[in-house]
Formats: sequence, structure tokens, C-alpha cells
Amino acid sequence: MDFEDKTVLITGAGSGIGKSAANRFANGGANLVLADINKESLEATCEEIRAKERDVISVKLDVGNLNEIDLMVEKAVSEFSGIDILFNNAGLTRHIDFLDIEEDHWDQIHRVNSKGAFFCMQKTAQSMVNRGQGGRIVNTASIAGRGYRRTSNAAYAASKGAVIAMTYIASSVLAPHNINVNAVCPGIVQTNMLSNILSGRSDDSGSSSDELKNAMIDEIPIGRANDADDVSALAVFLAGPGSRNITGQAFNVDGGMIMS
Repeated sequence: MDFEDKTVLITGAGSGIGKSAANRFANGGANLVLADINKESLEATCEEIRAKERDVISVKLDVGNLNEIDLMVEKAVSEFSGIDILFNNAGLTRHIDFLDIEEDHWDQIHRVNSKGAFFCMQKTAQSMVNRGQGGRIVNTASIAGRGYRRTSNAAYAASKGAVIAMTYIASSVLAPHNINVNAVCPGIVQTNMLSNILSGRSDDSGSSSDELKNAMIDEIPIGRANDADDVSALAVFLAGPGSRNITGQAFNVDGGMIMS
């Protein structure tokens, strides 16, 4: 993938899929604007990118704070004259039983996963429209948004269903501006987020985290869970030249678990 002279903005870049994508884009020659709420992990990712001799700026970001989103976009435009690609990846979840979800749980998850995702997409898209050179937006959804029964919680599933719906609508609205909008829908991804979910389920069920993880993997037709690179590979493709006529799509990366 050739991303020379392209500026890529990645939220949730401090770990997991976002960190993997940052390295892939850097290998392709991109300039990077990396954002995350965890400053320590964000700086670790930035150091990896600097070691590749690529230009990178870091932004500590709470994606649920619209003022911080505005400042992030303004900083990216100021430093690099515009944003070519947004990988709208920040998100959070935790294990919560359906009957135990409270209003605070719902609000916390949707503040980041749906509200934050929408306004990151909207503010970046506005800058792309103003610049007049088109762009690419890739959102991180989940097969939870398609009804995956082992989802971490129902509020998370609803928030990721919202990301899929917003992807469809945004693609239609932004197509006349030559801005492609797509989503990746990961299945089981071996990241710290998964470890935290399994730990919570282990406390509730009495089964070990390894037993629970193996039961999940047993349901994957291809027989293996994703690592972060499996998901970032698709995200980078959707941001690259080979996907210029792909928009308004949500692609599963799940080893064949969900057929839609």
C-alpha cells in the first residue's frame, strides 16, 4: 500500500487494532496523527512510528468530548494541511450481564462507541469537504452489532449496531464529495480488551478465562481468533487505492462466524 504524502488520523491508536494500523500506515509512508485517551500507551505507539522515520503527532483524546475532537482535527489540519484518511477506531466495553446493565453503563459505552464515533467522523468529514480533495473513513464496528450472541454486553452491541448504521448513512451523504466510508466488523480479537471481558466472565461463571476463550474459539469455523493485524489489514486496504469504488459497506473479520 502506498500512502506517501497521505495524512492518516487514527483514534484508539495506543493499543490493539489501532496500534497495528498505525504501523501498517507508517510502513506505507503515511504521516500520522495518533489519538488515544491513554497517554502512556499512545506515546509508546508514537515511538514505534518515529523509529520508522515517519512524521507523527500525538493527541490525548477523550472521544466523548466534542471540544477535544475539534482540537484534534484542527491540530491535524494545522500540522499537515489536511486529513486524507480517518481510522475511527476508539471504543470500549466490559462484561455486563443483560439484567445488570444500568443507565450509567449504557451512557458510558454509547458516549464513546456511538456518540464519539459519530462526531469524530463528522468533524473529520467536514474538514475533508472543506479541503475538496476527497478522503477515506474506516469505522471500527463489531459483529456484536450484527447480533453475535457472545457479545460482552447488550449496550456494546447496540453501540456497534449504531456504527454500522452511521457508516451506511455517511457513505451516502459523503459520496458526492468523493469520500468513501466503510466499516470493519471484528469478531474475536486477541487484545487486552478481550482479556478483560474474559476475566469478568470468569468471575461470574467460575470457569477459567482460558476455558471461556477456548469455548469461543471452538465456534469459529476457520478455527482461530483474530489478532490485531487481521483486522488492521482490512482497514488499511479500505483506506488504500484498491478500494476506490467500495463505499457504504461493513465487512466482517471473524473467521466465518457471522454470514452477513
